[in-house]
Amino acid sequence: MKLLCGKCGKECDANEIRICSDCGAFLCADCGKKAEGLCPDCYGRLNRLS
Repeated sequence: MKLLCGKCGKECDANEIRICSDCGAFLCADCGKKAEGLCPDCYGRLNRLS
C-alpha cells in the first residue's frame, strides 16, 4: 500500500509514513524528522501507522 506525504508529496510505503495524532495529517519519514516528530500544521505528535 502506498500513501502520499501531505507535506512534500512523496509516495511512501505505509510502514514509512507518520500520522499526526491530532489532525490526521500524513508525513513521510523525512518530513517527520525535519519537523522533529511534531506536525507542522498543528504541532500534534507524529506516530507510525499501526
